[in-house]
Amino acid sequence: MSGCAAIPPNGNVGLRLNGVVENGSAIWLTENITRFDRMLSAHEPNEAFGQFIFCELALAVQAPAARLIVVQNEMPKPKLRVAAKCGKTTDVISASDEQRIRVLVRERAKTSLGAKQNGANELTLPVLNDGVPTGLMMFKVSHSLSAAERQLLDHVAGRFGAILKSIEADVRTQRLLRQSESLTRELQNQQVWLKHTNDELEEKARMLAVQKIEMETRNREIEQARLALQEQAQQLALTSKYKSEFLANMSHELRTPLNSMLLLARQLMDNREKTLTPKQLEFSKVIHSAGQELLQLVNDILDLAKIEAGKISIEIGEYTTADLPEFLERNFHLLAQSKNLELKVELPDTLPQTLQTDARRLEQILKNLLSNALKFTKHGGVTLRAEEVESGWRPENNVLNSAPGVIAFSVTDTGIGIPPEKQKLIFEAFQQADGSTSREYGGTGLGLTISRELAALLGGEIHLQSEPGNGSTFTLYIPRTTIAPVPQTHGLRERLQRGRTIEQLAGDPHASESLRGRSALVVDDDIRNIFALTSLLERFEMKVVSAEEGQAALDYLESNGCIDVVLMDIMMPGMDGFTVIQKLRHSERFKLLPIIAVTAKAMKGDREKCLRAGASEYVTKPIDPELLLNALKKILQ
Repeated sequence: MSGCAAIPPNGNVGLRLNGVVENGSAIWLTENITRFDRMLSAHEPNEAFGQFIFCELALAVQAPAARLIVVQNEMPKPKLRVAAKCGKTTDVISASDEQRIRVLVRERAKTSLGAKQNGANELTLPVLNDGVPTGLMMFKVSHSLSAAERQLLDHVAGRFGAILKSIEADVRTQRLLRQSESLTRELQNQQVWLKHTNDELEEKARMLAVQKIEMETRNREIEQARLALQEQAQQLALTSKYKSEFLANMSHELRTPLNSMLLLARQLMDNREKTLTPKQLEFSKVIHSAGQELLQLVNDILDLAKIEAGKISIEIGEYTTADLPEFLERNFHLLAQSKNLELKVELPDTLPQTLQTDARRLEQILKNLLSNALKFTKHGGVTLRAEEVESGWRPENNVLNSAPGVIAFSVTDTGIGIPPEKQKLIFEAFQQADGSTSREYGGTGLGLTISRELAALLGGEIHLQSEPGNGSTFTLYIPRTTIAPVPQTHGLRERLQRGRTIEQLAGDPHASESLRGRSALVVDDDIRNIFALTSLLERFEMKVVSAEEGQAALDYLESNGCIDVVLMDIMMPGMDGFTVIQKLRHSERFKLLPIIAVTAKAMKGDREKCLRAGASEYVTKPIDPELLLNALKKILQ
């Protein structure tokens, strides 16, 4: 409620009660009660009307200022507010005002509290509604109120409680309406925002749906690619399996006839009975040499397969560079002499005396390079030079870059040379500089491929410099110290002195003493191998019996148990060597019988497989007589 103008101290003289004419006071009281009743009945109660009635009441009792304090029953405690005011007054509710309201609340059971004038300047009047105090009228006056004025205040105050209740209800309704309108506007704003958000979400949902379709399409493509790769991997694995099986079978099929050919040719070369003519001895040497070349071909193919499969091992040891002249003389002197070529070795004083590398792989690379050089050289010679260098290899070779020293082995020839367009091609498997059907020089083209891969295993590389008609230089760069895991060595893989003839081996008193009179059972399905092994063992004065299949070997051992050692082939029709060995190991009688697996099955893992099956030792075909002799001595001692 808003305030009204201050009431003048001298109001309507005709309406005032001076306490002189009692009849006039009654008329005044009656007229004012009638007037206020008519106003209260004729208008709907609202905050403006309440303000108007309150100000009219203050004017009627000549109060220059007045205010109406209302009690609002809110939780947790009642709240006070100024609902109407007239004249110069304040909206501030003081502590004394609150105390008066608390007195009203305590005395709420009384039906009428009456007007109380506090001194000469202030009058308080409670406002009741059904006997419950709902507010407090406070009038500032400059005179003592008459009985008529008090009666008028009491009468109006009695009805003002209901008006206040209606006004408070209207105020609450208006407040709630405003809140509702505010909430409605806020809700409308939220609806607009939600609609905008929904539109954005729908757009994002459409985009996500498109992305989902694209992702599903991409996932299907990836899955198809994965399945294709998986199928390709399975095909590659199957191809690798077939390749391994083929190489194993080829190894067996090639090594089996080579075994008997090399053993018999070597025995013919010994000419123990002195019955062969010089030409026949020459024939036997040619046969043995041809067999060795075939064996080298088989080994090259198997080495290439192992390198491609990543199954070739490196054994690091000390290699003495001073052995290079003897290595060259032992392996290539006769070939160079037969072609009337000069063979030289150049070892500078600055060359380190020893290297830490795989001696066998290093010599294999040098053999391939020297063999190629001698093959393609008709006139002049071949030179092997070893020296320590500081450059020459590829800049990106981190192994050589970080090595404490690098050794270069150069093989230089005066041969036909290699055209520039063929210099990279010759390092590929089965490729040659001259691949025509009328080519002058033979070979498979595997040597340089194997040499390149072995050089990489040693941490090095091979470079070529050549001009057609002016010869070639192949240079092998390897670190002075090669770092690689050192696998376990086995008895048969120890470095043995090679080159002794069967006659020399048979004449060794230690060999003869350990083998003389011992009995051996040779089990092989190839009669040629039985004949060759029997001939070899009999040179050591051993007693030899044979069986051409696994079951025949078992039957013979069951009926004739006096056998000192069994030489067992692995790949046999019917019952293979693995099965025969396992059956023997399951028998208490033959659990400790020495068994040597003598087989052409020489792929990676075959030795371990034979030993797991129960073999005592393992020797590959073609048989090196000295290796076989050492194996026999080892298990028969």
